[in-house]
Amino acid sequence: MTEEEAIDDGFVEWRPDVDPEFDEKAFPDFGIPVRAIRGWAQYTLFGEPTGPRRGNEQYTPGPVRRGFPVPATDVEKLLNYLGANWISRAEFARALLDCEVLVPTPDGEPLVRPVPGGHEVIAYSSSAKVPGRYPHRWRVVVRDLLADRPGTGLTLDPGTGLVRSLTAAELGDVGPGERRPKIDEPAPEAGPEVAEALPALVAEFGVEPPDLLARHLRYAVDHARDHHFELSPDDCVRYLRGFAWQHRNGVRRRAGQDPQWPADLGANGLIAHVDEDARPRPVPWTFGKFSAFGTPAARFAWHRIVGAYVGFAIGDALGGGATGTLPMGGLTRHLLFHTDIVLRGLPPVPTGEVPATLPDPDPVGWLAVATRRAGPAPDDLSTLLATALAATPAGAVAIEGVDGEQYAKDVARALTGDAGAELTEGVDLLIALFQALLTRDTFALPVHLRLREIGGDLAASTLALREDRDADDVMRLESIGDGRSVRSVLGRALFAAAERGHAPEAAITLAARSGPVAGAIAGALVGARLGVPGLPAAWVAALPDLGLLDDVASDVFWYFNRNGLQTETAEHPRWERRYPSGRFTPKPKGPDLRSRLRGSLLAGAIGDALGAKTEFDSIDRIREIAGPAGITDFIPAYGGTGRITDDTQMTLFTLEALIRAHAQRRRTGSADVVHSLQLAYQRWLHTQGVPWDRARGPRSDAESPDGWLVTHQELFSRRAPGLTCFGELEAYGRSGVRGTIERPVNNSKGCGGVMRAAPVALWSDDLAEVFRLGAESAALTHGHPSGYLSSGCFAVLVHGLLHGKPLLDALAAARAELVKHPGHEEQSAALDAALALAEQGPPTPEKLESLGQGNVGETALSMSVYVALTTADADTALLAAVNHSGDSDSTGSVCGNLVGAMYGEEALRQSWLERLELRDVIVGLVDDALTEFGPGAPGDDRWFARYPVD
Repeated sequence: MTEEEAIDDGFVEWRPDVDPEFDEKAFPDFGIPVRAIRGWAQYTLFGEPTGPRRGNEQYTPGPVRRGFPVPATDVEKLLNYLGANWISRAEFARALLDCEVLVPTPDGEPLVRPVPGGHEVIAYSSSAKVPGRYPHRWRVVVRDLLADRPGTGLTLDPGTGLVRSLTAAELGDVGPGERRPKIDEPAPEAGPEVAEALPALVAEFGVEPPDLLARHLRYAVDHARDHHFELSPDDCVRYLRGFAWQHRNGVRRRAGQDPQWPADLGANGLIAHVDEDARPRPVPWTFGKFSAFGTPAARFAWHRIVGAYVGFAIGDALGGGATGTLPMGGLTRHLLFHTDIVLRGLPPVPTGEVPATLPDPDPVGWLAVATRRAGPAPDDLSTLLATALAATPAGAVAIEGVDGEQYAKDVARALTGDAGAELTEGVDLLIALFQALLTRDTFALPVHLRLREIGGDLAASTLALREDRDADDVMRLESIGDGRSVRSVLGRALFAAAERGHAPEAAITLAARSGPVAGAIAGALVGARLGVPGLPAAWVAALPDLGLLDDVASDVFWYFNRNGLQTETAEHPRWERRYPSGRFTPKPKGPDLRSRLRGSLLAGAIGDALGAKTEFDSIDRIREIAGPAGITDFIPAYGGTGRITDDTQMTLFTLEALIRAHAQRRRTGSADVVHSLQLAYQRWLHTQGVPWDRARGPRSDAESPDGWLVTHQELFSRRAPGLTCFGELEAYGRSGVRGTIERPVNNSKGCGGVMRAAPVALWSDDLAEVFRLGAESAALTHGHPSGYLSSGCFAVLVHGLLHGKPLLDALAAARAELVKHPGHEEQSAALDAALALAEQGPPTPEKLESLGQGNVGETALSMSVYVALTTADADTALLAAVNHSGDSDSTGSVCGNLVGAMYGEEALRQSWLERLELRDVIVGLVDDALTEFGPGAPGDDRWFARYPVD
């Protein structure tokens, strides 16, 4: 019987060999796309293959094998099929109707956007793609979603770079069909597991303020989504527990107690980073989904660099025969030592030239101690392939005239020395690959496509092996050389990453058959493309040194990043201890009292002016006004640039009152400084348009406001004065009854008291007296403890800085005074939150806003302290203090008072000083204050005419 006769008689049949990526069960009514059929094989009536096979010339490999993302939902499968040209757009639209999508419902209803000729509902193909600003959504079948909205189309995955817009005409008649109920589905971070865990953790760890954990969860979720990762409910709870541990121990350290950590760090959401003394430093684990620093990416992405280092360590351990726990291998230690050399030997911003010599590894440094359990690296020239990963990030900063890839290759040559052409060729190839895989783009193209772009003999031979996809993986791998030469080891690693890169476990396992070097290189390539979340979770969890790898990789990212170490100068001393090079040795700072006091008031006025235009504007609105970087310079406000607001006006009247009270005490032997402050504020009220006879109050018989300060007509301008200050000063003008701590005038804790209190630091060297006067000065208008205790605390803090104390020491002294007073708890907790947040590194608008809005006393102070702690120069601090969605001029003013006292007048940007309104008045008033409080205070009539007795 011939084959044709057997087929005709039903004894055999041709069955399609369908690409395993096509999911027939998910789309049973779809039919098998012809391009998804690899060919046809002949089977007997009983299902046994007979041997004959026919190929399909129209077949194209599956989308994931070709480099598309691994789909998580049926809609993502359809998107892949469409992208791979397995199905047409019409087929895609027809199949999409019976798939579930996620529809954001911010107001209980779907979002609809207008398009030419109609409207489209916004939907997402998977939960991870839904922006964090939409915590609530529907899970609904597309057909049912559109059935209630005739003539409406669909916008799928907007904002992901892969948006698809389908018109109502393309989707066709959705028909009535059998309706399936839509499901109200919260985002993972908004679900019941997290909602139940939040208050329980607050109670367990005594977190203050109680909403601190919720705010930091928002930060974590938003930054994870920036990397296109989603935190699961378990991730959220573990991260919150880790943060709560860190917060509790921050409170303990500030109380002089040793930190206490749980025995099982991982179960408590922690991993152990390593400090400069090689001691464990537990920090909340971010799962490789977001950086705790929040530093924006330059050329390379943080999560990909961390993924490369972690993948390298996994492949090294598996290639060395490890099972279960994956201890650090000698090759990984070798990589970390090369990384240390690069960080100590190269400037963060490349010049295009590599130093003639790079430093030797430090045999007794913190990294040597932290990795001492690792054995030696393999005694093989191929181990030097690891230098490619150590060198590649050096080319991260794009600079005109500097080829980043070539610069990285030159760095690698400095690390390897004259190791031969084969190694140089291999390292150069790897650097080209890492340059592409570490991209900041949403999606990194796979290894096989990058090899096609790079070209060369090794790339060509790897791709040729990959084409024979029906051959056994192991046989193809072992056909690549002897597995010992540099070229052979690299070829095996490349083949595993190219053939199985879409399946990380398979790729690393395959490469590790050839030993630690091949396994490590394949692991690094896979990890660079997918990040830590794309690596097998069980292997990641099995790394005892995961925290160290995360730590060093983050150092690499930060050092060679445009927003990294070169701009975050507050970190320079710590960096110099960690990676000593002499490049970041801090210069001694020692401005005198005049420079510090001038700096305090001038910087406060600059911060006030920088934030004047955008007070309470959202950070998004600020970026619309000022550009993507936010506020970087004065923005015109109140008819000009560099214009101050009521914050600086009232600060000047505070200083004038102190001068007048001190002069009165010298002249008469006594003075009521709080009375002088009250009258000074009444003079300020007059400059705001209130007639003098109404402003002066019944306890003053002055026919007109007197003294030198009020003669400056520039002060006679209303600059959005605080309603509380204005109203209470008007009330004093009517009654003559001033507010006190014992007899509060209201229950306001607005920031109007703290914003004007910096000059009180000059009044005395008795910190208790300074605190009391700072609080009493604010109690004139603000009756809530957080409204006046914040001012007392601020005055003591500024006092310490004016006398050259380090910020933390000055803060400790201020807090010691604060806790002596009833009602301090809110301000104390706010300062604790600022200190805890400071441990997470440099400021961002999101971090700053997690502390509050700055419109009340305790947050204005805590936000300003946080910025001062996490910056190392006045420019950076002033800009950080105004780039947020709150009371930006007040936080700019208060923070400016702090950093100006820390760094002095000379540290302030000259172009800001030149345009600052009332600069000469500020300087003149400060100099007069120093004269009055100095040893040779004048006693002539001209001085007392300038500063009359109240």
